Amino acid sequence: MKRESLPLKDVTKNGVLNGLFFSITMAGYDYFTDEPFSIMKFVFHFISFGFFMAISFRYKYTKIKEN
Repeated sequence: MKRESLPLKDVTKNGVLNGLFFSITMAGYDYFTDEPFSIMKFVFHFISFGFFMAISFRYKYTKIKEN
């Protein structure tokens, strides 16, 4: 396997989109369980999950073709 580093722009976009999706999903869960909306909880989910997903997917792995 060959490991290639992705550009910072792609890593940042991936982290923001994943963090936003997760925080919206958790806010929806809180809504359906009758918990009040908390902006601090929303921001915490957005930043923490987005950061860890950006770190997780910062490299692209490709298979090396052998003849």
